[in-house]
Formats: sequence, C-alpha cells, structure tokens
Amino acid sequence: MPAAVHTVLTGIAVGDHVPSAAFADAFQTSVELSGPTRDVVLGSLMMAVMARGPVAEDVEALLRTALAVDVREPAEVIRGGDRPVLMLAGSGKKGLRTLNVSTPAALVAAAAGARVIKVGSAATSSALGSRDLVCALGLREHRTAAGVRADLAAPGFAFMAVEPEIPVLDRLYGGRFHAPNPFSFGLAPLASPVRGDIAVFGLSHPRVEVAAQILRRFGLDHVDVLGTHLPSGRYMDEIGFSGELRWCRVRDGEVGAVVVQAAEDVVDAALPDELPTPHGAAEAVERTGELLAGRGLDCHRVLVALNAAHLLVLSGLARSLAEGTELAEDILRSGAALTGIPTARDGSA
Repeated sequence: MPAAVHTVLTGIAVGDHVPSAAFADAFQTSVELSGPTRDVVLGSLMMAVMARGPVAEDVEALLRTALAVDVREPAEVIRGGDRPVLMLAGSGKKGLRTLNVSTPAALVAAAAGARVIKVGSAATSSALGSRDLVCALGLREHRTAAGVRADLAAPGFAFMAVEPEIPVLDRLYGGRFHAPNPFSFGLAPLASPVRGDIAVFGLSHPRVEVAAQILRRFGLDHVDVLGTHLPSGRYMDEIGFSGELRWCRVRDGEVGAVVVQAAEDVVDAALPDELPTPHGAAEAVERTGELLAGRGLDCHRVLVALNAAHLLVLSGLARSLAEGTELAEDILRSGAALTGIPTARDGSA
C-alpha cells in the first residue's frame, strides 16, 4: 500500500487528525496503482472520508485532485436573461432502483417553457441512468456550449453526459461505487463543461449542506441541493412524496441553513411510500416512455410532476409547488413532454 494512503488510513483508525491535503495526496498516489489493487485502495480512501463526516474540506480536496486528472477547460456559463437557465444534476447512488425521475422532470419543465441543462450519466446503482434513458428515447447529447445554446433556444432542453468530459477519471471511478461517496457531493455538476444561472442538485445523503458548501467553493453561487429520506430509511436524490425532505440553498454565494420538511406538507396524495421497482433497464425505458406518452403509472407521474414543479418555480413559471405540479401533470397527461425535442438523428454538437 502506498505510504500516503497508509498514513491516512492509519490516522483515521487511531483517531489522529488527518489534514484534508493528505486525502488529496493519497488519492493522487492511488491513481498510479494498477487493477484491482487500485480499486480496493480507492474504496478504502473514499470510505475513510465518509466515516469522518463527511467534512467539506476533505471532499473538496478529493474532488479537486480527481477532476485534475483530466485536462479540462473552465466551464462556460450560459445565462438566460429574463428566464434563468437551470442546470439539473443528481448524485445517484440511492440504492433504490426507481424509475427515472429527473430527466422526465426536465423534459416536462422544458415543455412548459423552462430552460434546462440536464447533466447525467449511465446507471451504476439505478435501473436506468439519465444517459441510458436519453439514448433509449433517441434524444441527442451535446459536447459543446454551442449545441447546448441551440437546444435551449428552441425546445428548452439540452443533455450533457458526464463520462465524455472526464474520460480518465471515469476509467478510475465509473461503475465501481454503488453507495454514496465523496464524489456524490458534486462530481456531476462540476464535470459539466457548461453551467446555468441556477444549479439544482439532488443528493441521496442527509448532509445536503456539505454538497451546498462544495458547489459554492467551486464557484456556483445560486444552488438548490435537495434530497428525501424515505420511510424505508433510504434516500432519494429527488423530491419524494413521502418521508422527510432536506434542502440547503446557496443564494448570492451564501450557504443557507438546512431546511427539513415533511413530504406530506408538500404533496397531498394517497400514494405508496416507494415507487414500483422495475425489473431491469428495458422495463424502466418502457414505463418512462408510457409516462411521456400520456399514460404510465400514477405514482410515477406525480413524482415526476413534483420535481418538474420545482424547476417551474425556479424558472418563474409557477408561483408554488402546488401550481407547478398541476401544470406539469397536465403536460404529462397530454403526452406533450417530448414535443419539439430534437433527436439524435437531428445531429449533435
């Protein structure tokens, strides 16, 4: 085991203070290892950070070191003027194989007039990742700000995949971690080559304030971090309709207090505590396609509409979550969520 890693893990084990910079050094040393040994060492390092907090300084040190393994240009900010551009991303790693929520929510919000950049990846712990769904629906993904701008100007929805933006890090990290870890606190939005006026980040972990602090330290000054603690004890990186919602917002560069709210105070509906679990990616695609076509499961529709409503409120298109949910449900029932969305056959940029 590399000395830098051994020092960190030993320090954690015996209760010594370990400076955040030591985690960064240990990660950099681990990257140089090969094969299964590297995976075990990185896993140990990640869990050591989680075990002692996680602490924002530790997570920031790891993320800065990890993002530096790829040569990347600074992110370009796309402003919306009279209607803000939203960047929507999530941590994943919720341990609950639900139907996809965030991408349909973004499509519905765009159909109502919002401008949404959805940042996503292929599935690791879920039945279907955002990138998988976009591919299955035949929608296009972008690699350039010009392509994103073009789609935001017309249908209002643009998709950016995480993996092509961080190919070296993806080979080290992608598909290997199935539980929340330090990268869960902001890797997806930070890997994106474009940003909007407002970032909406879903986190499947109770420490929403850590993610808010991380995103602020990387220069995002208007952020909503949210997650739901379900009655089952699991966490969702979306707004759920049962359990406990947790919010932490950044406004004008200032990180606010954590707000805890009963989901029942937001959604007044007699629905099951959890969504049906799809048996695999094919069923997840089929169910989501049915939802976007105006059919689908009632509980899926309400959950997607609720998350779309949040985007509509931030966009100034709804005055409340209740009003936004009603508008989003009308769009879903009409089957108009995909109207005007360019497909991969139309080209990408």
